Amino acid sequence: MQKEIKVAPTFEQFKQFLREAVKEVTGTNPDDFQGWLEIGNEDERAEILRYFKVSLEREYGVELLLPANMEMANIFFESVTTQLHHVFSTVYLMERINHKIMKRRYN
Repeated sequence: MQKEIKVAPTFEQFKQFLREAVKEVTGTNPDDFQGWLEIGNEDERAEILRYFKVSLEREYGVELLLPANMEMANIFFESVTTQLHHVFSTVYLMERINHKIMKRRYN
């Protein structure tokens, strides 16, 4: 039987997870309206995204699909959070639906 999927994080919880990833990789605490390109260098931003992805997957059991070249997006930290949250929420919803279908099938 499949394990239950944990309740999805709120947007603020999601943003805090991303903020914690930034702190872990760069030692800084980003402002919501700080430019994403101002946070570390390209390699550090890529590492932030990897760290964030692994943390979310471990915590919620749902894969975060990272948009191509997100480490080079010329947008605010808040906008990065919004885009990633949208992607995560979509995948999360699909996983919930799949979980319910599988649960009905095997019960």
